[in-house]
Amino acid sequence: MIKKIQTFILSLIAVFVATAAVNAQATGAPTLEIITPGEDQIIYGNTIPILFNVENFEIVNYEENTKPTAGQGHIHIWLDDENPTPVSANKVVENTFTFSDVPYGQHTLMAELVGNTHQSLTPPQKMTVNFTNAEIASSEAAATSGFDKNTALVILVVVALVIIAAWWYTKEEDEEEISETKPKRTKKAIAKKTTRKKTK
Repeated sequence: MIKKIQTFILSLIAVFVATAAVNAQATGAPTLEIITPGEDQIIYGNTIPILFNVENFEIVNYEENTKPTAGQGHIHIWLDDENPTPVSANKVVENTFTFSDVPYGQHTLMAELVGNTHQSLTPPQKMTVNFTNAEIASSEAAATSGFDKNTALVILVVVALVIIAAWWYTKEEDEEEISETKPKRTKKAIAKKTTRKKTK
């Protein structure tokens, strides 16, 4: 009997612990992470894709959800902004964003989770990443372009040689056909011609 009671109590404790863990996870503090770009990452080109990871927080459209709601809001991001404010922020309502025509060089990206009315969370959830974007090396493009030109030149030479060879072969065949179609003078015809000359 005592063992049954102990087993029952242990089962209740296990259920309580599991429930508490689930509730703790469900009510965990919101977190924000910038996945791309990474710290000190080099991105080639002037288009910068941004990817976020948000947990324990629902990203919604602030224009459709205007009332403050716990666990709900959007993301503010700033690129190279020395004085970031809610007004100067890019408002992001999903976990991706793209900056276009970004000048080449070093950049600082800042992101913050905010509520529906653009207010900071308590405690604030901010993250900053430094990255660099660079132009694709022109020497590589030049090398590729030179290779293409050389290849094209070789192809043109080969094609020209094939055309010349085909023309030469066709010319010889035509000459042979012409020589075969000319009437050949037989010995009999030559003898007749000689006899006519003598009779005269």
